[in-house]
Amino acid sequence: MKSRLVFIVLGAGVWAGVIPSGISGSFPSASDGGWFPHGFAGTLSALLIVMFSYGGAELIGVAVTEMKDAEQVLPRVIRTTIWRVVGFYLLPMAIICGIMPWNTVSETNSPFVQVLEAIGLPGAAHVMNAVLLIAVLSAANTGVYATSRLLYTMAEQGEASRRLQRTTRHGVPLYGMGMVAICIAAGVIGAYLAPGRIIGELMTIPGFTVLIVWMMIGAAQLKLRPHYKTKPFFRTKGFPYTTMAAVGALGAIWLGFLLQREHRIGSLLCVAVLVLLFIYSTVKEKQHQATKAPGRTA
Repeated sequence: MKSRLVFIVLGAGVWAGVIPSGISGSFPSASDGGWFPHGFAGTLSALLIVMFSYGGAELIGVAVTEMKDAEQVLPRVIRTTIWRVVGFYLLPMAIICGIMPWNTVSETNSPFVQVLEAIGLPGAAHVMNAVLLIAVLSAANTGVYATSRLLYTMAEQGEASRRLQRTTRHGVPLYGMGMVAICIAAGVIGAYLAPGRIIGELMTIPGFTVLIVWMMIGAAQLKLRPHYKTKPFFRTKGFPYTTMAAVGALGAIWLGFLLQREHRIGSLLCVAVLVLLFIYSTVKEKQHQATKAPGRTA
């Protein structure tokens, strides 16, 4: 967070002309294609990276079960998360767009690093690369935590193999973390064997998954909240209209992904997995209902 704050200050200095640099850019103009040089399709394609980047915000709800004083802490965390997104994500992007033409951004180097290199601060680019690497590892750690706990909960509710309930003496889901580790290793091997293509497909799958998860959270909220015996201690303003708007917007982005040729393989793979899971869950639910029917014994 401190590194982003330093970047905002330095970038604002370059933008205002206070700090000399080799960058002579400005906000997108007609000379370099304007705001939408590749049309709306290019913007829609970029939304996949946006969805992937912001994925994980929903894990606040997953962590609430292990949080002390959740009724006091959770509302503050949610509110500060929104302001952090605005302050530490949108503002740096605005600064980058203001001082670097989009067509000068490197495909292999971070724009944050490019700006710091142009400023000429010794070692600043290496520091930013280290910060970015730590951020990526932190995101991976968050994914391991959330996925392993989710698999444990599914096993506890009879929706996954009972083996996934096995934990270490410290309560860490052993088999769940093992499954996640295997998937991460497969992704690393794939990225090594086909770096030019596998990264794009791997970006499609988590971006697509985040969309589905967020839509399902919104839909579940619309369906279940009217039946709560007690109202949640934290409520979104404008409910249910804000939730409806969010689900509608996410659904539009989701449909856009399905229509994009470059994301078609990853999107179709996600749809196929969803269909298989739906069929499997329907069959298991019917079997469960049959065993509970009067006159039947397990």
